[in-house]
Formats: sequence, C-alpha cells, structure tokens
Amino acid sequence: MKILHIYREKNEGQIGGVEYHIKYLVQQQQKLGHMPSVLTFSLSNRNHLTVENRNGIDWHMLEVKDPVYKIAQKLKTFESGGLGFVITPFERLRQNLRVSGKLKLVQDINPDIIHQHDYLSSVRLSRKISKKFKIIFTNHYGEYLFLQKTRITRYLQSHFLAHFNAIIAPSQNLLPLQNNSYFISNGFDTDGFKEIASDEKIKLKTEQGLEKKVVFLCARRWAPTKGVLYLAKALNLLSDDIKQKSVFLFAGNDAEDFQLYKKQVQSELDRCIGVDFRLYGNLDHDKLIPLINISDIGVIPSLMEGMSLFSIELISCGIPVLATDVGGLPEIIKTNENGWLVPQKDAQKIADEITRIVHNWPDTNLPINTLEFREKYSWESIAQQTLEIYKKT
Repeated sequence: MKILHIYREKNEGQIGGVEYHIKYLVQQQQKLGHMPSVLTFSLSNRNHLTVENRNGIDWHMLEVKDPVYKIAQKLKTFESGGLGFVITPFERLRQNLRVSGKLKLVQDINPDIIHQHDYLSSVRLSRKISKKFKIIFTNHYGEYLFLQKTRITRYLQSHFLAHFNAIIAPSQNLLPLQNNSYFISNGFDTDGFKEIASDEKIKLKTEQGLEKKVVFLCARRWAPTKGVLYLAKALNLLSDDIKQKSVFLFAGNDAEDFQLYKKQVQSELDRCIGVDFRLYGNLDHDKLIPLINISDIGVIPSLMEGMSLFSIELISCGIPVLATDVGGLPEIIKTNENGWLVPQKDAQKIADEITRIVHNWPDTNLPINTLEFREKYSWESIAQQTLEIYKKT
C-alpha cells in the first residue's frame, strides 16, 4: 500500500510529539511491507521543494511562498500575549489560501491513501484531496478542543471533519462522536526508552553530581499551552530546604516562536534564588534519553494536551510524572500508581506537590509496571491498528 502522510512543519527547533509520531509510524509501516512517504509544508519567502530519502522513506519538504511572510514572522514575537488569538488563526488562514502547490505534489505522488496529521491549516487542502483520494485524519491538536466550546464553532467543526473517511484520536477527549472515529494511542520507541537498573541510575546521577538530589525533568517546548511558566512560578514558592534537595532540568527552551513567552519564563527562573535549574535547549528526541536516565520525576504542567508522548516515555522508563489534569493526561497518569495530577494554572499546587515528593523521598517514589506500558504503547501495535483502519475505508 502506498501511504502519504501530511503535516504542517513547525519552525526549525520545534520538533515535537506529532513529528515523532509520524517518524516512528512510517518506519513501522515500512517494516510491514508498505510504501510510506511524508509531505511537510511550511510558509516561506520562496517556493521550494526539498526531497530527502531517510532510511528508504521519501520526505517531501515543501516551502510555500507567502507574500506577508516577513511581517507575520515579526508578529509571532507577540503570539503569547494578547495578539495570540489573532496571529494563530491568521497563519491557519494563510495556509488554506495557498494549496495549489501542495495539491499538485499530492497528485504527482499519487498514493493509495492519505493520512493527514494537521488540522486547521489543511481544511481546504484535505477537502480538495478527498475528491480523488481516501483520506484519514489523526486529530493530534488542541484546536479541536477550542472549537468544541461554542455551538457555532461546533457547527463549523462538523463541516471541517465531514470529508474524512476515518478519524483517529490518541486520546478520548480528541475523539469526535462519529461512527468513523477510532481511538489509537500514541506509541513510543521501545528500543530507546527503557528502564535502567537502580545502580546504573545512581552511577549516572553521581557522574553529574546529582546523587543527593531529587531530579525533576520538564522537557516541554516553551509555548503558552505547555504551562512551563507555572512550573517556573512554583519554584519561587519552594522553601530553602526543598530547593537544596532538588534540581530542575529544562529542555525545549530554544524554540524560535513565542519569544515573549520565553522571556517571561526566563525572567521567572532568574528570580529563583537558591534553585538549581539547568537549561538544555532544544534536544533531538534521542538525546532526551540521557536526561530521563538521570531524572527521578517528570513534570508536565500543560494547559492543553492531547495524548502526551513524553508522559508515555517517562512512565515506560519507570519515571513517575507530576502533571496537570488536562486533556489526555488523566488517561495515562493515575495518582499514586505512576504519578500525580494537579490543577492547571496553579503554581501553588505544583509547589506543594514538589514539596511533598522531595520531603518524603524516596518513600514517595512509585514502583511502576513498565512492561504493561511497553506492550500497550509499542509502535508495532500502533502501526497494526492504524493499518486495520486503512483497510476499513
């Protein structure tokens, strides 16, 4: 089967869960004897196509010329402030106005089935595609939840989704109430993300001078919906004793967009007197593994979340997760089994939970059945479930 995966490419340095979902899914589809390829598109100051062959899979990276590209890039600086509700829809609209190049490329590739991983940026494109090709949509994004809030936007959303042959969602809260909707969770790289022995963890922590610390890891893009600002605020609420016994590792802090939000988080961290925090910038997915191996607790302070790949990877490595009770996180994280849940936008509750964990450590550590997670969330299983849906359409 010739399968084309489509998604909107983020700016350089913003690789996240959706991108890795596609990466591992196409690898498994290839192993199962199919012919997957990928089309990514982004607004640019030029029209340009780059094709890379990655381990036998073609990745078509299409830049689409946008007349207001330079102005829009400057406006993105204010995306985390009051202009965010204008700038983001403006970008989605611009993507929908420029579909001819994308459509021609899809027709040239001529797949048997198309799997779309982008939503509002591709409404017009997917409608046109659906007239000739079977098209499946995986609903990764919180855009869906936003449109569910009012009667008018729910009505619009029903039309946005009507042309898909099937819809997949990685969490129940992203699953439309339609007969052609299916739940399939995210998967993770079972070869790379796995639990290490306790003596190995102690050795690795000792090499970093962290053997006497409780290590918290927050590997989240510094964007408003990721809630990193509330974790930074929480660190300012910790007592001196808790500060001395803990260290906080951050990855994902060098994304190009949301510069205003990045400054807000950095400013809050700079006010944290006596807190040991370390910034690792944007890391390739594989480079997260060494950080997970020296960590004791993962932190996901999101304001909006689908099915968090990072939470699955942490728990599969035996790392409990402190997270907000939003989106698909409560579907994965069970209090006192593999983590703890706190309300969103509540720095005090985050600080209280960090204090409780550190004060009672190691008694607060949780023994996790990682084998169960590895079986449930393997990419082999996810790819097979996805192919079954292809066959139904």
